[in-house]
Amino acid sequence: MRVAIVGAGLAGMATAMDLVDRGCEVEIFESRPFVGGKVGSWVDKDGNHIEMGLHVFFGCYYNLFALMKKVGAIDNLRLKQHTHTFINSGGKIGELDFRFAVGAPLHGLKAFFTTSQLSAIDKMANSLALGTSPLVPGLVNFEGAMKTIRNLDSISFADWFRQHGGNNGSLQRMWNPIAYALGFIDTENISARCMLTIFSLFLPQKQKLLS
Repeated sequence: MRVAIVGAGLAGMATAMDLVDRGCEVEIFESRPFVGGKVGSWVDKDGNHIEMGLHVFFGCYYNLFALMKKVGAIDNLRLKQHTHTFINSGGKIGELDFRFAVGAPLHGLKAFFTTSQLSAIDKMANSLALGTSPLVPGLVNFEGAMKTIRNLDSISFADWFRQHGGNNGSLQRMWNPIAYALGFIDTENISARCMLTIFSLFLPQKQKLLS
């Protein structure tokens, strides 16, 4: 069987590999002069290395790790410190620092309680929303928590967060940047199911941030 794939992004290349493994003859068509899609990059005329998107992924991206192992790229993976950096107006820097000797999930609590990105009021609201979320019971009953989370596809993360005691300060200063990193859209448009699914997989991971 001959198959044509339009787009040499991560999905297109992964699909091509699977089809080749099944004996198909595959041809990929890409309009850009480089491959990779949102994880692609190129060097401009001034020698600057330009990235198409945010090259950030998490320890729960099991399929991506499997793909990297398959193509022999896993040895080139560089682990970074577990610190999310926020660049605010005026150049002020905030951090969400997961470095903690005890490990998951306590390093997540440490990160959110000590972050300089949120005010004390924001931290209280944030704690209330996350503390009453399916993430907490999910630590002992993952499937039960996911059953609840799957029913949250019709509500935005922002609306869900506010309904559970979260505030706009936390959304604007922390969750919007994270939502953009995960899905390239803000918390008013990304579903609660999407965000909470990622968090439920993310929470028990020792490696939080990789690039």
